[in-house]
Amino acid sequence: MLNNFTILNMQAVAGLATFYLIFKWWIFPKLAQLSIYDALVPMVLIHGLRYLGMVFMVDTQVYDAFLDDLAFTIGLWDYSTSILALITAFALRNKWRYAIPLAWLFNIFGFADLVVAFPQVFGIEFYNYDLGTMWWAFVTIGVINIISHVYIFYRLIKALTKR
Repeated sequence: MLNNFTILNMQAVAGLATFYLIFKWWIFPKLAQLSIYDALVPMVLIHGLRYLGMVFMVDTQVYDAFLDDLAFTIGLWDYSTSILALITAFALRNKWRYAIPLAWLFNIFGFADLVVAFPQVFGIEFYNYDLGTMWWAFVTIGVINIISHVYIFYRLIKALTKR
């Protein structure tokens, strides 16, 4: 019988592979034809959904033993990433002068959120508790977030090297 850790990781790998191929075969080729401003808008807007991380702060949505400090940190960082994504997308869409530096700030902040949160939630073995829909969000939206962060870094770095 498979344990929860193995199942979660199998699902995350399958989700990562599936969404990566969707992005690689259909989305990235279309984005490659666009300016950096236009290409980054949808990749940044995906992170507008990170407000969902606040569900960890809702008493009835995760198990009682989930650490309040960790729930608050995840919720606050995710919500902040969501708001920063919306502002960044608006700036990119309108080609504001500071849109690209804002995209860097957003992407570093949002990626740092994942780099800090993932080890902490794995450290408390969150996969062994009742997570409700957050399990689903982790293996779908979570992997999409990673793919989009990597793509955003790719486009931002590529733009720097063209100068």
